[in-house]
Amino acid sequence: MAETNSRVPFWWLVVFLLLALGAGAAAIFTVGGSLIAGIALPILA
Repeated sequence: MAETNSRVPFWWLVVFLLLALGAGAAAIFTVGGSLIAGIALPILA
């Protein structure tokens, strides 16, 4: 019989977001970029 509770646990979403954001930040740092410069410069310019 199929399981009726098909919701994803909240902590899975938190772990996925942390891994995705961490991988994105690591990719930016790997190519020599900065997380702050991309956000602050367009606002200040």
